[in-house]
Amino acid sequence: MPFPSPRRPSRALAGPLALAAMLVSATVSDTAAAGDMAGECPAGARTFNPEALYGDSLAFDVYRNGDRVGEHTVSFSTESDTLVARTRFSLAIRMLYITVYRFEYEAVDRWRDGCLVAMKADINEDGDEWAVTAKQAGNRLVINGPKGTVETPLGIYPTNHYDAGVLGSDQVLNTITGAINSVRIVEQGTEMVPVGAGERSARHYAYTGQLQNHVWYDSEGRWVAMRFTGKDGSTIDLRCRSCSTPAAAER
Repeated sequence: MPFPSPRRPSRALAGPLALAAMLVSATVSDTAAAGDMAGECPAGARTFNPEALYGDSLAFDVYRNGDRVGEHTVSFSTESDTLVARTRFSLAIRMLYITVYRFEYEAVDRWRDGCLVAMKADINEDGDEWAVTAKQAGNRLVINGPKGTVETPLGIYPTNHYDAGVLGSDQVLNTITGAINSVRIVEQGTEMVPVGAGERSARHYAYTGQLQNHVWYDSEGRWVAMRFTGKDGSTIDLRCRSCSTPAAAER
């Protein structure tokens, strides 16, 4: 999905991912876990179980107009009653063996009782670096990004896509810009998508509104593909290399 660089004007090759900006090289500090955790998630908040879907990690290859240009990985762990998801995205575009554009993103998301309670994302776009952080304060999430501070009630999803619970949302936390984006996520039907060495049936969803993006989830809610258009008109695809538990892959 495309995203506007918050620090500089558009360029021909700028902005491959918002991961809905997502996405993912700076080191991510785990100090984002600190803060007031006294608030509670909304009643009925969905609890995400990545172990059942992915095991401890998932991985995608990133393609631009059919050429592999990077990778996207997510790893999961637990710390006491907190689910920790670490995301890394790295993309490099080369022409005549020279790197003409590089984008790197790393993020740590912390979830408790089905709600995002802390997040820190570090972004490096061709040497231009910035960060987006979020921290629970009572029943709200306070987000700091390059354009200032915003707040939102607990329960919002970040644009890191591994949890299909986002599909019912009309707002998302853009982890590239730090903004709250209004979206409409519309189902587009079921399609076969490449997964590992084969294919898998998955439901296609289109993001419209303040983010433009396409994602695919299989019948069990696994994220298996993504596609968006870069600012230069190129097509960026994330194709799952490893996104299932061993047992699921055998089935």
